[in-house]
Amino acid sequence: MKRASVSEAKNALSGLLGDVRRGEAVLITHRGKPVARIEPCRDDDLGADQGAAELVRRGVAAPPRTPLDVERFLKAPLVRLTAGASAGDLIVAERRDDR
Repeated sequence: MKRASVSEAKNALSGLLGDVRRGEAVLITHRGKPVARIEPCRDDDLGADQGAAELVRRGVAAPPRTPLDVERFLKAPLVRLTAGASAGDLIVAERRDDR
């Protein structure tokens, strides 16, 4: 990843954006400490739901690693809760099994 100080970024923004257009991310530093990252937009970023984008920005959620395979999703068996179990219990157990 390319690094640039705030002053370097101000003076060479067009060049840095050219690097970003070519797929390279740029880390902006202030007094040697990272403060921002400029990275290429994905096509789906342009129409992203603003609420989801805000959660990603705050680090509460992560963007999907792969596009949703709708056919596979619709063919997946439905999960049925057993008596006395909560959806939260099911999610915790599923996450524990994925480790």
